[in-house]
Amino acid sequence: MEWCTTPRIYVENRRDRDPAYGMTETLLRTALSRASAGRVTPLWVKVACDDARDAAAWAQADILVAGRLDTAAVAQMKNLKMIQCTSAGVEGYLPLDWMPPGVELFNASGAHAAKVSAFGAMAVMMLHERVPARIAAQNRRRWDRTLRPAPRGQHVLIYGAGALGGAVAEALASLGFHVTGVARRPTGPRPGFAEIAGPDDLMRLLPTADILVVSAPLTDETRGRFGLAELRSLPPGAGVLNIARAGLMDYTALADLLEEGHLSGAILDVFETEPLPPDARWWTVPNLMVFPHVSADDPTSYASACASILADNLAAMLRGAPLRNHVDPRLGY
Repeated sequence: MEWCTTPRIYVENRRDRDPAYGMTETLLRTALSRASAGRVTPLWVKVACDDARDAAAWAQADILVAGRLDTAAVAQMKNLKMIQCTSAGVEGYLPLDWMPPGVELFNASGAHAAKVSAFGAMAVMMLHERVPARIAAQNRRRWDRTLRPAPRGQHVLIYGAGALGGAVAEALASLGFHVTGVARRPTGPRPGFAEIAGPDDLMRLLPTADILVVSAPLTDETRGRFGLAELRSLPPGAGVLNIARAGLMDYTALADLLEEGHLSGAILDVFETEPLPPDARWWTVPNLMVFPHVSADDPTSYASACASILADNLAAMLRGAPLRNHVDPRLGY
């Protein structure tokens, strides 16, 4: 455990990623000092971009902090003990058979909570108020004065009651929505949720949902979870929001149901191909709003939140306390 008091930390930033995601030495050292009361002082912190890797530092590092993992190159890191991925979704790295024995992988789950809470509340309110349809009416210069009720009592079903879904649930509950969560392992009450159900309850709950929010990680269990049958089970006029991964939902089925009028609107923030190509169908589907994967990342705090996850875990190691955000390859997150 001596390595965690004076770790050698290699940070690899992506050249093609927004600068808001960039991790700096100052951010890391500040987070480590705060979390450990000065007990964790890195021997060195090397910060480099993925196209300018320092081979010597890479080979010596105890900890790797990165947004995109070069799984083949990780095998060259003979001293590696911990990887802090600055992305919440790690489905692209599973299974973990590329990882050297004894190395632990951690993700950035929870770093998005504050931003996604506000975005989720905004998007659900837009779906509730039928904003996608109102935009379409405006484009046709049509005055369609359809009244909508207050949100109190309207049922929002959130598939994925973890950090992402929980943040959205708390915001929606404060607005008066009745929020039900679906979790892999349903537990007792959680803030924001009136009920937490299990995956086997999904088909029972879908016909009762005014708005469906998808916020679960992409795993073998969740991939393709919302196909035509599930989406058609939503009541006429329901809305759909996906802030998770595109692989959870059949977007072709969603588009078909929007075009036939079964669903009143949808907001999608994630796509299989990003940036979305200009000729993609989704740009022109009626009552579908396209967001360019912006729902969860705060440019003023995302990198520091990721630094805090690593710092908290190193401090927890010194105390013998449980670590957070450990990726379980059996679950996929």
